[in-house]
Amino acid sequence: MKIKKVLAFALASVMMTAVFAGCSQPAASSSNAANTVSGTSQTGGAAKGPIGIVVPSADHGWTAALAYYSQQKCKDLGLTEGSGYKLFTAANANEQASKIEQCITLNCSAIVLDPLNDQVSVAAQKIMDAKIPLIVFDRKVNGSYTAYVAGDNAGMGKAAAKYLGDKLGGKGTIAVMNTPSVGSVNSDRVNGFKEVMQASYPNIKLVDVTESGYTQQAGLKAATDMLVANKQIDAVFSTDDEPSLGILQAIKDAKRTDVKYISGGGGNQAYFNKIKEETGISLFTETYSPSMIGIAIEEAHDLINGKEIAEKDKTIAPEFVNKDNVSKYLDSKSPY
Repeated sequence: MKIKKVLAFALASVMMTAVFAGCSQPAASSSNAANTVSGTSQTGGAAKGPIGIVVPSADHGWTAALAYYSQQKCKDLGLTEGSGYKLFTAANANEQASKIEQCITLNCSAIVLDPLNDQVSVAAQKIMDAKIPLIVFDRKVNGSYTAYVAGDNAGMGKAAAKYLGDKLGGKGTIAVMNTPSVGSVNSDRVNGFKEVMQASYPNIKLVDVTESGYTQQAGLKAATDMLVANKQIDAVFSTDDEPSLGILQAIKDAKRTDVKYISGGGGNQAYFNKIKEETGISLFTETYSPSMIGIAIEEAHDLINGKEIAEKDKTIAPEFVNKDNVSKYLDSKSPY
């Protein structure tokens, strides 16, 4: 009889352990069927500290506008600086890693991160390890994340390739400006461009040129050297508007008439004005607005309030801009 009681008690203990173990399983961060992401998977549904927003320092217009659009979106959401959100900027990967550590120490309820480059991936993983939702913006990290928001970088490169390939009639030489220091934004655009070129326009020669960064000065220097080394360039594939301004200046300074097309990327107002005014060279770009960070912040806000976001990876389609439609994109109030 005593043995039966002991066995019964042991069986009951096992069953209770199984029940509690089942209840303690964390909720899945995404649904395989709908690819949704739930705010309860990492936060337990309870908001803690402010939303941390970690972005690059203002080394050019696009990054400078990130702070402006971040603050505007937080204001729209009713978040106050300090208690509702904290904005951090960093000039290099080490500094950005330090800002991420500060966010974790502050017990941020969610973190929106625009990583400077792939080196930030190790620090970004610490966010996930701390069970804090990580919304990656603009550039991806090598590791896990809760959600990702960006423009279609590969699509931008592919669209530019088709446009230039058709305009050149499938022959000629294109300088491909490559800026490895900015990470996946650049590599996705360049790879998308080359993929279409190699598949559809094999008779167009591609000349690889390395830029030091997404600034007008970087574009000027790289293009000046490229023009000295190449006597015939029919078009320039540039992945960002600001270096495109420098590239245009280099061509003008060199008094070159062979270059007929320059691409861009982003939506810089100074470049928009050049598209409108320029007559000797056909300029075009594809939008990749810094205002997209507002979507990432809104997703962070939704997650910490227990809401689901529809897509783990949200890709925002670019819009093609040239002389024919540039007027509708001109905005004197834009900080970019």
